[in-house]
Amino acid sequence: MRTVRFVYFTLSLLLIAALFPSSGSAQDYTRWHLPEGAIARFGKGSINDFVYFPDGHRLAVLSSIGIWIYDVHTGEELDLLTDLETEQMWNIMDISPDGRTLAAATDGQVLLWDLHTNELKNFLVGHADRVYSLAFSPTGEVLAGGSRDNTIQLWDVQTGKLLRTFIGHTDRIRLVAYSNDGKTLTSVSDRSDNTIRIWDVRTGKLLQTIADHADRIYDVVYSPDNRTLVSVGRDSAIRFWDVRTGRLLKTFTGHTDSVNSISYSRDGATLVSGGSDSTIRFWDVRTGETLKILSGHTGGVGAVMYSPGQKTVVSRGYDGAIRFWDADTGGLLKTLAGHTFFARSVAFSPDGSTLASSEMADHTILLRDVQTGKLLKTLVGHTDRVSSVMYSPDGRTLASGSWDGKIRFWDVETGRLLETLAGHTEGVHSIVYSPDGTILLSGSWDNTIHLWYVHTGHLLQMITGNLTESDPVDGVRAISLNPDGRMLAVATNEEVIRLWDTRTGKVAATLTGHTNSVAVVKFSPSGNLLVSGGDDATLRLWDVKTGKLLKTLVEPTRSAVYGIDFSPDGRTLASGCYQMIRLWDVLTGESRGAFTGHPDWNRSVAFSPDGQTLASGSENGTVILWDMGQIPDR
Repeated sequence: MRTVRFVYFTLSLLLIAALFPSSGSAQDYTRWHLPEGAIARFGKGSINDFVYFPDGHRLAVLSSIGIWIYDVHTGEELDLLTDLETEQMWNIMDISPDGRTLAAATDGQVLLWDLHTNELKNFLVGHADRVYSLAFSPTGEVLAGGSRDNTIQLWDVQTGKLLRTFIGHTDRIRLVAYSNDGKTLTSVSDRSDNTIRIWDVRTGKLLQTIADHADRIYDVVYSPDNRTLVSVGRDSAIRFWDVRTGRLLKTFTGHTDSVNSISYSRDGATLVSGGSDSTIRFWDVRTGETLKILSGHTGGVGAVMYSPGQKTVVSRGYDGAIRFWDADTGGLLKTLAGHTFFARSVAFSPDGSTLASSEMADHTILLRDVQTGKLLKTLVGHTDRVSSVMYSPDGRTLASGSWDGKIRFWDVETGRLLETLAGHTEGVHSIVYSPDGTILLSGSWDNTIHLWYVHTGHLLQMITGNLTESDPVDGVRAISLNPDGRMLAVATNEEVIRLWDTRTGKVAATLTGHTNSVAVVKFSPSGNLLVSGGDDATLRLWDVKTGKLLKTLVEPTRSAVYGIDFSPDGRTLASGCYQMIRLWDVLTGESRGAFTGHPDWNRSVAFSPDGQTLASGSENGTVILWDMGQIPDR
């Protein structure tokens, strides 16, 4: 349980930020509330939730790194609210109808703050597991929370007293919603239960159980007159239920994929819905007619909401963008960008001035100035997630590999797509240039490695035999070429690493010792050592010449290792795992310390050419630059 010191530490961050917004420029947010040892943070994290402030002038966006506060009219970032002490992230939030109280929840804990008096309002306990949903009553006097422990709990916001617990669901509670008059509360459970239950708030009595959904339910909303409840889910239909009887009244269809979110207009005449088919639809509630269809998001719409003034509809897309639409005309008013999901790969340019990172949510590659954090270019062309990026040795070209099975070459100066290579039948997992930049090697889930002549795009060689001894799930997971280009290390979904002689095209050695799948391999700058890491939570250092295992480095957290890189001088090894980037002394095998601050899996790490900076890419959608002169002792 958190200490009083933690509560007031977090409280001070939140209230100062919310009441006294930052006056810096838009780029300053790359350096807001950084973890120890960090120089800058690129990207704003993936979005979990958002909610309007009641005045309609600000929007709070709950991301994987904290709560962003935006000015709705300008789209400017006002501040980032983070929990730097425990590095835990809130997974759900809500703001009371009067704007005085903010509630945020993590695993079994709910914190309340009074936003007007700068005082801690309460620290609510009671749930035995993660809280998935929060909802203030219409008066703001009661807060409801739904949890993985299959219960709904109601607290008195002023006193923090637990008023009552609703029990009856047999699976986790994914949603809770108050009626507009506050007399009833609706809860939705997940998976094996998959029911909607309507409760009398005053007595706790179960009024109705709706069990007619054949698939998972993603959202519910009351009509303004409280007589109807609308539900949506995976089966793409919109259903209207009589609150009093639980009877199905009507069904709207039109979305071609799951419907994830719905919102009523204040007059009850219009319903807006957002779906995984990437559309936002406005419906005439009386007739079921589709009034208009808005498109612009890629990868699906996760949430939609009317603004307090009803003039705007805001939407969150799986592409990481938040878009504001004119509710009357359907015109796009503005877009808040920068929220991403899964920074899979990072790479410094040879001169260290630019950093490339792949953004898996929208299939793009971002080029940023390392010193200023300025976004220089966005490379668009892949049709699926970008898994690997690498600069050519001369720094003029960037190569990228994607789950779409293609390799693309980009002109770094102009951002122009130079060439697309097709030949793999599955996604490309890893790419690497030869030392002279004339050949690119690509490893794929189709269990092949292709050697391409860069200048013409011709396929020179395809390695298909003896990559694995079995039929792997992931094919080739990682490849690395030693500095002289004569030895290729290949990791597949097995417990071994194979070293290929590139001159003969034959296996020179098979390295055994890992007890689970190997996910990543990397040669040292001298080429004498190879490091491997994977699902057994170890890094192993091998003598390349003899194939002998020299050292086994065990990650203290027992976390799988998915990213590794040697410092340019070969003395330090960086490894990326869950919520941590660890630094190792190559000579002794001892830990030199660790950077923390990515509250998710770190999939990629890369040293700058001068070794002074380390970049890491995380599944939380951010890239962090770390100062190698300030390694925390962990």
